[in-house]
Parts: sequence; C-alpha cells; structure tokens
Amino acid sequence: MTDNRKNNIADIPKACGFGGPGREPVDSACPVTKYRPDFIPSQLLADAAIGKYPTGIQHCVGCELCSPNGTSFAKCADNIIAASGIHEGVVSRAFGGALDAIVDLQLKNSNRQKRLDWITRDIAIAGANESGEVALFVGNAPYLDALLEGIIDFRPTDEVRAAVDLLNSVGVRPVVLADEVSTGGDRLRAGDVEAFTALGTRNRDLLKDRGVKTIVTACDDIRYTLANRYPGRIPGWNFKIVRLADFLVQRGGSLAFMPAREIVAIQPPDKYSDPDGLNSVHKLLSKVPELVVKEIEPGHPSTFGTWGHFDAVSKKMETDFLKAAEVTGAETVLIPSLRTLVKLLEGRRPGSWEETSIKIKGLYSFLSHCHTVTEDFAGA
Repeated sequence: MTDNRKNNIADIPKACGFGGPGREPVDSACPVTKYRPDFIPSQLLADAAIGKYPTGIQHCVGCELCSPNGTSFAKCADNIIAASGIHEGVVSRAFGGALDAIVDLQLKNSNRQKRLDWITRDIAIAGANESGEVALFVGNAPYLDALLEGIIDFRPTDEVRAAVDLLNSVGVRPVVLADEVSTGGDRLRAGDVEAFTALGTRNRDLLKDRGVKTIVTACDDIRYTLANRYPGRIPGWNFKIVRLADFLVQRGGSLAFMPAREIVAIQPPDKYSDPDGLNSVHKLLSKVPELVVKEIEPGHPSTFGTWGHFDAVSKKMETDFLKAAEVTGAETVLIPSLRTLVKLLEGRRPGSWEETSIKIKGLYSFLSHCHTVTEDFAGA
C-alpha cells in the first residue's frame, strides 16, 4: 500500500524551492541551531525529501534567517507539520493551555465573545454595522490582558489601542470585528488543520460581510499567518495584508510627532519582519525629532515562534536578543510586533532576565504617545 502522507512530505521541499546548488537552507544562519545543535535545517529537509518525518521540525521559530532568496524554510516547516501531524507526542502550550481553551470556545461559540472593552472614547472605529475597506486584526490581545494581569506591567490591548489611534491620525476608522477569532496559525503548526481551516473560514466570512479589502495588523506573526498561511488553504481569501508600520508610511505623509530625547534600539529589517524591504520602522522613527535610533546586530530572530515556545532554547534566544539591544547603548528597545512584545515582557518577570535592564516598549504605543502628547500635534 502506498503511504500518501509520506509521499506528500517528500514533495514539499522541492515545491518550496529547495534542492540543488544554492537552494538549501543556510544552517549557519539558523538561531535555533546555535542553541539546539541537533536542529539542522538542511538535514530536516533532507529527511523530509525521502519521506521521513523530520523529528523536531516544530522547533522552527519561523524567522526565515536561514532561507535563501526565493525560498521559505518556515513555509516548508508549516507544510510538513500539517501533512504529518504531531509525531513526538507532546504539543507545548503556553499559559497552561489557556489560549488553546479559548480557541476551543471560539470554534464552538464564535459569535458570543466580549472582546471590545478596550476601546475607549478617545479612539474611533467603524460602527458595529458599518462597512469599511480597512480592518485592524486584533488577535488574542483582549484575552492576554486577562491572562497576564499582574504578571507583566503592560496590557496588550494598550498596543492595539495605540494602533487605532495612529490609524485615526491618518484618517482611518478601522473595522474591528466583535467576533474575530484566532488566526489558527498555532493550530496549523500543531498539525490541527481542521481547526485552522474552521478559524480561517470564520474570519474570512466576517471580514467579507463588512466589506473589508485591506487588513492591517500590529503583529508580525498575525501578518505572516494571514499573508502566507491563509492563501491556498482558506478558499476565497483575497485580502491585502499590510503591517501597520507600512500602512502609516504609505498613508501618513502628514504625520508629525513631538520631540523624544531618547536613544532606542530596533531590530534591523529582515525577511520575516519586513518581507517587502520597505524599512518602514526606520522611516516612522525618523519623523520623531531628537530621537536617536540604534540597530541591533543582525542574526537575532525578529520572532520567537508559537505561544508554546517558552522552553530553555527560546528563552536563551530572547535573552541574547535583549543583551544585543543593551549593547547598542539604547535606553529602550522598540518592538513592532505584539506577540514578540508580549513574549519578551512575559519573560522579563522576576527570576527570568534579571541580567538585562533595557526597557521594552511597543513601537506603536511609543509613537502614539509622541503623536498625542498635546492636542496641537494630534492629527498634524
């Protein structure tokens, strides 16, 4: 009997552009390999190419640092995991499985959520029954507020509120879905294709019902899933997916900010965080008078994987990232992706990263604060 599953796995590396001279992952660039020597991207794909499930491939954080131009190791990993299911028998879960429980509830009762309490009178979104071409995809932020209360000195919805404020400043009242569900990216990487498809289909229908054409996101992990995992898996998924930083640069020619006498560090643009090479984070920060911007040395990932990746390896990667930010001489490191921001702040709690002292802030909260310091500058 033919094992179609293994045949599918064997086809994936070639379909993703790997194979042949210059078309293999750059193992030396993989941040996971540095801390987990048995994780070698080229060997994992070689195993897949002969129909062997590559044990440990779910440890890929998706950063794309090992991927030559025209290839995506993260896409290969996604497809192999989805084709194979979980073979190691253990799926790591964050927050004691609380987020997974929330997703289970969304799958059963997707239209019975209460997730808009973070919207305050000083920001404006499209009305509940109002159509709009631009939506802001919020993700798990409202639930993370509750899960992380008292653990980190930050409410994830503060970053989302800042995103709405900045969109308002360029004349956009975004559609925000009251019944939005998880993107399902973590479920896909756990091999649960059925749940991923159900979640994606629900989001598609909700967005189309509101007339949305462009989805803006303040989280690179959400952007990656909506832009790279949904197409081809969610029928009729034809939305334009834009990072908030890119959207603000494209639409915010008149944006002005108050001076900020501060030195900040940022991640240099890479294939994962800035797939179109627009360098929008630099462009936005260049509008802030007196701000000094330092780049962290290349080679550190701009994402640290799924919510379940809180093991010693991911924690070491995150610690080294913060140390590299500290070396720049900056007082603060600005993070343009909500998931990465939450993971860094969650790991900063006492007993975790006491050897680093650099402040961690969300890019959009920082910009919103500079933009709205006084009414004279609001909307300038």
